[in-house]
Amino acid sequence: MQQAHRALFIGMSLALSMTLAACQPAAAPESSVKEAMASTIRVSGVAYRSMAWQVSLAALPANMSNEQLQAALQKRLDAVNDVLSTYQPTTELMRFNRASVGSWHDISPPLQHALSRALQVSAQMTSLSAAANAYDITVAPLVNLWGFGAAGKATTVPSDAAIAQARANVGWQFVQLESKLNRAQKLKAVSIDLSSVGEGAAVDELSAALQELGISDYLISVAGTLKARGQRADGSAWRIAIERPDGSGNAEQLVTLGDGSLSTSGSYRNFFERNSVRYSHTIDARTGKPITHSGVSVTVISPVATDATLADAWATALNVLAPDVALSVADTLGLAIYVIERKGDSFVARHSAAFKEYLPVASGTGDE
Repeated sequence: MQQAHRALFIGMSLALSMTLAACQPAAAPESSVKEAMASTIRVSGVAYRSMAWQVSLAALPANMSNEQLQAALQKRLDAVNDVLSTYQPTTELMRFNRASVGSWHDISPPLQHALSRALQVSAQMTSLSAAANAYDITVAPLVNLWGFGAAGKATTVPSDAAIAQARANVGWQFVQLESKLNRAQKLKAVSIDLSSVGEGAAVDELSAALQELGISDYLISVAGTLKARGQRADGSAWRIAIERPDGSGNAEQLVTLGDGSLSTSGSYRNFFERNSVRYSHTIDARTGKPITHSGVSVTVISPVATDATLADAWATALNVLAPDVALSVADTLGLAIYVIERKGDSFVARHSAAFKEYLPVASGTGDE
């Protein structure tokens, strides 16, 4: 698992998260802004050895320091890395990729959760002809072929023959899961890459750890995926900023998430160029090639408020589709999504009908 697999657009950087003065209501006096900044507790670290994570909360548990909380959360994330990463050959996922075909294999709850959410999204996408098989977690051969995986960067554009050969080993339908028994099997020698749900899985693990510690007011971010619960220390709601995809770090849109989970996926930060052609890291499993449409980012609010992994899967899946198709799919399925696409030298934002309720203001800077 590596940050390069995902474009990260929600304002999660530590520098942005410290600009809380701009996050307050316009009428808030300067003294209350400073009090809110001082009372919010933050711990941070690195997930999957490359992704920044941060937790903001209203109060620490009794008899626990910032350092102790950070260490406990980092330990939880390191354990997730040992399950889901494709960058270490000894992780549980990589062992399952090497496991025998046609036999059931016991898997851990974190792997089961990640697999189930990804397969759920693939199945729902496939129910619609315009989106069928666009999102597929068995694209590992294609990810590596195009130079976005553990095999390292590509020096040349793959040939059509090489793409066809890699595609022959792709198919999410060849992965079967029995969630109640925590076991899975492959019906073909496919290779799974769960980078599309890695951020969400990490957020869900951090959320579970905080709940176990009795913490119910927090905002979690792991790269482009976030989860909000409860309130800030000053009693106000957490507000989320969707970043403008121009590298400025400015906010495109504020979102009042409430108790919910949100994820953004996009293509403008992770790509390579050959002969003046830009190749995105987002692979369309139907073609075996990087996406070429005008979409820059897709933000999805999870249809299940507590499930950041599901939001992460949907964000990646809908980012594969052209903006018009993604919005059509979202409206058909009742998903709340926010799409930014490039038109000439400008960006144009649109959203599905279900997203409207999360748009309290036009622009600004959020807490994260």
